[in-house]
Amino acid sequence: MMNGLGNLGHLGKLGHASTSGTNHPEVEASGRAFPIWNTKPGDDKLLSLSIHGLTEQIGTPTPANPVPMRSVGDSGLFLSVMPDKAGSDYQMLNIKEAMKKAGHDGILRSVNGIYDEVVYNGKEWKLIQRIGVSTGFTVTSISTLNSNGDLREVLVRGSVKGTQVTPDISVFYSNKFYYTGDSTSNKWNKVYGVWTNSLRYGFTVVYDITDYPTEEALKAMIEDESTIYYYVLFTPAEYSLDLPAITTYDEQTYFASNAAEVKPRMIARCKVSKALDYIREGLIGYYTGRGRSNTDENKNILPDLSGNGNDLENKNFAYTPESGYGDGYIQYDGVDDFSSVVKAMTNIDFTILFTISDVELLTGNSWSGLIYGSSYYLGINKGICFSSENRYIMNGNVSNTNFNISNKGKEIFVVGCFNGGKENKVIGITLGSINNSPIYACKQKIYDALIYNRELTEEEIKHNYKASCQYNGEDIDGKAGENNEF
Repeated sequence: MMNGLGNLGHLGKLGHASTSGTNHPEVEASGRAFPIWNTKPGDDKLLSLSIHGLTEQIGTPTPANPVPMRSVGDSGLFLSVMPDKAGSDYQMLNIKEAMKKAGHDGILRSVNGIYDEVVYNGKEWKLIQRIGVSTGFTVTSISTLNSNGDLREVLVRGSVKGTQVTPDISVFYSNKFYYTGDSTSNKWNKVYGVWTNSLRYGFTVVYDITDYPTEEALKAMIEDESTIYYYVLFTPAEYSLDLPAITTYDEQTYFASNAAEVKPRMIARCKVSKALDYIREGLIGYYTGRGRSNTDENKNILPDLSGNGNDLENKNFAYTPESGYGDGYIQYDGVDDFSSVVKAMTNIDFTILFTISDVELLTGNSWSGLIYGSSYYLGINKGICFSSENRYIMNGNVSNTNFNISNKGKEIFVVGCFNGGKENKVIGITLGSINNSPIYACKQKIYDALIYNRELTEEEIKHNYKASCQYNGEDIDGKAGENNEF
């Protein structure tokens, strides 16, 4: 099953730039909206494009208070391809309408990091459906396993009302239950929490008998069509889509969608006149979540793509969407996740850069990372740059004004700072915390983190910002249909 960009071998040594021949450089770009720099005009330059499904649920669902599962395409899905972000000229593709014409409902979902996907190979389009939907669940038996006062732990046997569930994935989503995977004594604190080896065989749930005094009442709620279940299919389904070829523009081609609440991540591979990449001179550490998944054989290692061997080891990761690799980023849980290496370095000047989002401070002293010594720190602490030099980087601009990126939601920032003027002795590199310890853990998504052993110029900072926008995307509203109709 294809999930994301594949393994790290696909990344090359640095970034997503490659050269298949002297006159045919290629780049990979990704994000919710992103530019591809130095494109050439034509309908044969875009080699591939994929649009990823995503399902989000805000809150803890119960039968009395269902929480909707919001997904890509719920309220329409147009793809805009433009010569620049302003979009004075653009191609607009009605992705949802094409999916509906092919016999699908036009919604791209995800479960536990596995997603539906619209794929373009440079010539043809198709939809790969990996997520199934069941309106209700056919119950064959309910068995009581344990009791605790008015609470009951029961095993529900039955089957989904749809295509068969894979036996390999335990997680499923529902608008009335929440998946906990918890069969321990703590389960009694998670009423209407569910767990299973696979929804294919049923599930276990803790419920309150005051809500459902009889087995028949519980069964009726589980089976009701208003109880929705999302699950991973045993066999993905494919649909051919009737969509046109995409034409790229001269110098820049910009991709965005109109998706409102849940925006898809997209990945493109394109021929360009010159591949734009991060500045290499002085780069001594480069870490990324792009191209990684929670099923990688080497998932415990965060390789240093600068080629300097400063690989980080992931500590305490559960390798789930909440703690592990996401779609293009590393998700730190803010509890005890971190990535680290003990590495002595002595230098006068440093520049650090993060591409980062969703920074949440769960403790009073949360660190995003990066480099530290016995009496030296350079990184982001509580969403603010920690540096003795009063020069800060925010989205390609250098100023003397510090930033604060904590609790800003999904907005992606490219931030960092400088430190120089005196000898600095470093003893380690840590992401997700500091000091090679989980004590200062920070909940966040890190897309890229870069360390330089020199101070970059303002021109180089702007260059790296452009590269990050290409690799990781940025936040804009895509073009919508006329009168916002879908």
